[in-house]
Amino acid sequence: MSHAFGPSQSPPNRDANEPAEALRDARADILPCEGEPPVSAPPCDQAARAAVAPAAASSGGASTQLPFIQDPYLTPPLPPERRQLSTLAVSSVVAALFGPLGAVAAIVFGWAARREIERAPGARRGYALASVGLSLGVLLTLCWSSAIGFGVWMWTTYSGGETASAVGEGETSPEPASAASPAAPLPDAPPPAAAQPGGSVPQHTTHRRVGGLSIVDIGVDISTLSEELARQRAEAHARGEKVLVMTTSDPCEPCRGVDRSLSDPLMQTALRSVRLVRVDIDVFKEDLDQIKMPRRLYPGFFLLSPDLTPQDGINGGEWDDDIARNIAPVLGAFVRGQYTTRRQPWHPLPGSGMRL
Repeated sequence: MSHAFGPSQSPPNRDANEPAEALRDARADILPCEGEPPVSAPPCDQAARAAVAPAAASSGGASTQLPFIQDPYLTPPLPPERRQLSTLAVSSVVAALFGPLGAVAAIVFGWAARREIERAPGARRGYALASVGLSLGVLLTLCWSSAIGFGVWMWTTYSGGETASAVGEGETSPEPASAASPAAPLPDAPPPAAAQPGGSVPQHTTHRRVGGLSIVDIGVDISTLSEELARQRAEAHARGEKVLVMTTSDPCEPCRGVDRSLSDPLMQTALRSVRLVRVDIDVFKEDLDQIKMPRRLYPGFFLLSPDLTPQDGINGGEWDDDIARNIAPVLGAFVRGQYTTRRQPWHPLPGSGMRL
């Protein structure tokens, strides 16, 4: 029985340019072994042995192995990349610890860190840390501003205190005062025998406070000035105050200038913990002479020794205009024993109990 297309005819649907070997292999794979095989086809047993050979080689433990192909659906995914902590967030917290400028820098760094994290949330972390740094910066900026403002206010208000008194002492001119407001000299003529109390002298001794300063005006009804000064010193010691005696008169414009300046913050600081005892030189002339307290130049200011005589004294000639800015540095240093450079040196009257 012959093939349907004849022994010399090529099968249909084949490329004429296909090699003959490929045609033979195709015929061997396609044509069955039933009936008469084609002329050029290999025997059926040879084709069967060729088909069984690969299977036998793989099952017989030969060295030939198929390559391993990795299934992407069976391998676990790679771990996500860890986000980096924002350097600006850390800087905002650290900068808050470096004073006023650091507090302002903490606000800037914290705000910039928050913007950076909001723009790239997958690459940066530390939003809460940046918020803490920003909050610390705002809080510390307010605290530093309040502290600096309070310090400036204290310095400008109380610059006439103990520190300013030393500065004012160094700036005092060594030349004697001559033109502005010299201490008023007492006239050579003796006062009238029956001197009437001036307008500033009360009938009874008065004690009042101007701010934190105690002011005592000796009244005309006291028995002796020495007894009243002893009583005032005892009361002042019980209250932790220091007695400063001021001699005054009426009229006396330099004395009134001192009186007007007592409420000034500079004077309040300079005379802190001081009891200012004012004595009229016309009413208590004999008493002042008895305790050897000078009364020719006034207003005068004296510190008492244990026997109530003047231990040290100055007068209004130690400053120029009678204003708080000029008076406070001098009196502040004087009551604390620090007023050494003077226009007029202190000379106690003859017969005084104590001398420096």
